[in-house]
Amino acid sequence: MYKTTSFKKKVLTTAIASAVVAGGFTGMAYAQDDSVEEVIVTGIRASVVQAMDTKRNAVGVVDAISSEDIGKMPDTNLAESLQRITGLSIDRTNGEGSRVTVRGIDPGLNMVTLNGRNMPAVSNGSTGDNSTRAFDFSNLASEVVNGVEVYKTGKANITSGGLGAVINIKTLRPLDLGDVKATFGVKAVNDTTVVDGAEFTPEASGLYSWSNEEGNFGVAISGAYQERDNSRSNAFINNWYLQTAPASTVLPAGATVKNGPTGSQLYNLPSDIRYSLEDNSRIRQNGQLTMQFKPVDNLTGTLDYTYSENELNSDRAQQSTWFNISNISNIEFDNSAVKTPLIYDETYSGGGKDVSFAQQSFVGVTQNNSFGFNLAYDVSDDFKLGLDYHNSSAENVADTREAGLNANVVIANHAEFNSGLPVIGIAMDDSNPAKGNGNGILDGGDVSGAMGTISHSTQRTEIEQLRLNGSLNLGEFIFFSESGLDFGLESRKDENSSLNGDGGAARLTMGNWGGVDPDNFGSDWPAYFSPRDFGKAYDDYRSTTSNPKFLHTGVDADLEKVFEKMEWMYAQGTDPSNFNNFPNGKAQWSGIITTNRLIEEEVNSAYVQFTGSFDIAGMESNFVAGIRYEETDVTSTSTVSEPETLEWQENNDWATILKNQAATPLTRSGSYDNLLPNLDFDISPTDELKIRFSYSETIGRAAYNDLRSDVAINSPYLKTANAGNPSLKPMESTNFDLSAEYYYSDDSYVSVGYFMKDVSNFIGSGTIQSDWYGLRDARNGPRFAQAQAAIVAAGGNPNDETLQHNQMLIIDGKDPADPSTSVYANSSDPLLIWTTNVPVNDQDNTIDGIELAVQHLFGDSGFGVQANYTMVDSDVEFDILKTGGQFAMNGLSDSANLIGFYDRDAWQVRVAYNWRDEFLNSRTMSGSNEPGFTEEFAQVDFSISYELNENVTFTAEGLNITGEDSRVHGRSVNQMYSLEDLGARYQVGARYTF
Repeated sequence: MYKTTSFKKKVLTTAIASAVVAGGFTGMAYAQDDSVEEVIVTGIRASVVQAMDTKRNAVGVVDAISSEDIGKMPDTNLAESLQRITGLSIDRTNGEGSRVTVRGIDPGLNMVTLNGRNMPAVSNGSTGDNSTRAFDFSNLASEVVNGVEVYKTGKANITSGGLGAVINIKTLRPLDLGDVKATFGVKAVNDTTVVDGAEFTPEASGLYSWSNEEGNFGVAISGAYQERDNSRSNAFINNWYLQTAPASTVLPAGATVKNGPTGSQLYNLPSDIRYSLEDNSRIRQNGQLTMQFKPVDNLTGTLDYTYSENELNSDRAQQSTWFNISNISNIEFDNSAVKTPLIYDETYSGGGKDVSFAQQSFVGVTQNNSFGFNLAYDVSDDFKLGLDYHNSSAENVADTREAGLNANVVIANHAEFNSGLPVIGIAMDDSNPAKGNGNGILDGGDVSGAMGTISHSTQRTEIEQLRLNGSLNLGEFIFFSESGLDFGLESRKDENSSLNGDGGAARLTMGNWGGVDPDNFGSDWPAYFSPRDFGKAYDDYRSTTSNPKFLHTGVDADLEKVFEKMEWMYAQGTDPSNFNNFPNGKAQWSGIITTNRLIEEEVNSAYVQFTGSFDIAGMESNFVAGIRYEETDVTSTSTVSEPETLEWQENNDWATILKNQAATPLTRSGSYDNLLPNLDFDISPTDELKIRFSYSETIGRAAYNDLRSDVAINSPYLKTANAGNPSLKPMESTNFDLSAEYYYSDDSYVSVGYFMKDVSNFIGSGTIQSDWYGLRDARNGPRFAQAQAAIVAAGGNPNDETLQHNQMLIIDGKDPADPSTSVYANSSDPLLIWTTNVPVNDQDNTIDGIELAVQHLFGDSGFGVQANYTMVDSDVEFDILKTGGQFAMNGLSDSANLIGFYDRDAWQVRVAYNWRDEFLNSRTMSGSNEPGFTEEFAQVDFSISYELNENVTFTAEGLNITGEDSRVHGRSVNQMYSLEDLGARYQVGARYTF
């Protein structure tokens, strides 16, 4: 479809104009010449050509994505679009793009702005990560976005905080569109992973823009509504326990060990295996209102409001088995540098070991609100002023309810780790009437209540920002043929608060870890449980699940009925030692707050930036030089509920008991200032060739959780803790870019670029050994020595944690057969020394890489291709043979894209292949100093559209059509941490535009 429009060319080059963030306080507008006519083509071709022009005309390294038509971005998710830009890769949540990594820089260190304004961020509450600064693009519908710009090099007039890049999201302005523009679209979405949900869910979006004939008043309103159901099959392991040979010091003496570790070789042992099947239902709503007025020709006011709400409801069933090292009977290791079991067997004398089940519900609502006001005042043709204010917030409220259940009928555990999906297998005996129903089948009649956890969390980030900008056209200045000066002041206040009521701090005891007689449910147990084969959810691993040792029998619980039954048992006084801690007699959150944190940052800055154009021996050149100065004050307040003691509940199960007193506020502060220069230069030896050089200094601020003032107990079992550090300085990067771009036609180019980032003050994890809160160690005192001696005297293994726990109970005069009994430290025990991770500025690192890109359109055939490849390297890598804390770069990986498209007459077709190499995603998996590597991932997407006429277009889209899966492993490939069996998602729809 073709449209003709009128526009005026600027005398000053587009390069100078593009030095100002689009939609910011004020654009740089100068003297203009007569109107000319230009034909603009909408669709894929128009989008890629416009993005190419943005790249070509910018001074510095800038990439862009442009809308294909009003209200139509290239992908239904902005992150999915951004991953196709050279050097950008994404993280996914539930198979959907969420956060963006730029040139190997973590998403939390890249700044996301909306029309030049800093945007707040929170997590969705389901991951437990309440520290992120990374904007989640899944919250924002692409239909309300007009384009995205990625500034890979720093600019003085662009907000700070983007160590890797600043990603600016642009929305529509009614006075720019003129007249009346509107579009309305509907879609039906099919997610192939759905088990319990709608086969098709709806989407609807609309945009209407109007301005009066005089062009001095306009209104634009847009909205989007989406429902999406999907199912998530996730296998995971909570912890791997890193050990050092000889294995005989850890493994029981009677165990059969094959291919075991030798010398001082490292090896790993698993804590558990879990299969989680999650049915998700999401409702996303977006709305945007923009009003513009121009009371006089030289004054434009813009008032805008952006809203988004993302509600996620999840129901999760889980099956798991916990391992007890002291019961290993047979183990066979692989040949990895850090050995991992291939075969793992445990046996239990006397029976009664459990296979566990859990049923969980999660409700999380994320809301984003942004209100802004902008005034652009043209004092004269050469002098412009702008004032911009906004107040934006992001908030997530999440509630989780979980019932932990178990079947205490296991006499042997079997596990295999020699394929992508670990195998759970058991041998069972339910003939004991106190433990099962005696039918020889694992079913609801064998299930007992155990523990319940109910938690509540609230996260909120709010940003208030005021900016005053100015621009001055200097015209001919020294040897510059055209030049300009930008300057400005900015004041910004960020507040991040996090409140977490962790259900683990006050669990509902509903049968206890050892379980109670399943007959407590009565003869109506089928009303609470239904059979479920967890292996059927992993379609891509049929060769694994066809293993005859694979446990295909499991149960799915009705969560609310189970809780109602537990409340009834508690009210009846059934076994009060094993049914307690029900607040007001209900299965509800206890109200205990374990995290109450507020981080306040005040940032004041000023900048000046010069832009000029000149010729060198007849070659067009552009130059930008600027400097930005910032002062930042940080105030961190944590209201701490101090722990009183630790409860050793059984073998490796521990809990933290909090003091029954008011929480204590603890405030600490920090401050820093930064001087951030930038220099950009480009020269065009020919009309087709452009060579660029850029130098800039950028910063990335610490994650909010790293700035907290308190110390958090992480794992009483592993004796690990985490502390914050409000005195952290921001990471600083000195950036160099050198590139060449050859534009061999109006719509095609090839480019090659080299970049280097010298990052200092990198925030790593230091480790200290310290006691905290006066907590004492029940596993390191005279009672514990006495217990081990008694175990040895009885011919037992002194490292058997179950025997240790039971013997300690005997010493304390308690009955080990009573599952409600626990071991507590006393004054004779020494202070517990915690291995504490503390964030510190103690690392420097150099990241460099090469970016290759090509775009070629095959004349008027309608066919085109885009391809890019990014190679990234760092001078520090994680050494899997080292133990303890060490520094390495998260998110560093090569990436590539190959996109083919056809855009001619009524048809538009695109097929996109995206690939990302393996990368380190965490240096502290499960709170310990263990690495997690996300494995290589590739995805194929497609989109097809057909224009029935000028107004009506039909569309079809597919994401991850080959159903590629996501997997994370530790020090070896067999040491799996997490696996997601993903599937394709398809959408069909229609759009009406006028």
